[in-house]
Amino acid sequence: GNTLDLNTQKRLRDEHDHTTEKNARKKCYRKKCSADGCTKFVQRGGVCFKHGAKMKVKRCSHEGCTNYAQRGGICIRHGAKVKRCSREGCSNQLVNSGV
Repeated sequence: GNTLDLNTQKRLRDEHDHTTEKNARKKCYRKKCSADGCTKFVQRGGVCFKHGAKMKVKRCSHEGCTNYAQRGGICIRHGAKVKRCSREGCSNQLVNSGV
């Protein structure tokens, strides 16, 4: 097994600089959290989740329902249509690319 702790693994990964043109094109730059000393990526409002970013979760608009909205502001129980598998004879919910 790998006996290196997470901080050591991260440091080694950061030190290993990919300088090939192929890897340089794929590099994505993201903003860091604005909290002092935090190196996590911004999620919402300039901060990471640890420092107060909140995810907006929409609830079903049907009166008294607390389920998460899936499509059109309502949950599956109250009529949101779910995509189904496109294979003949299969009625499972869609997982990936129509199958």
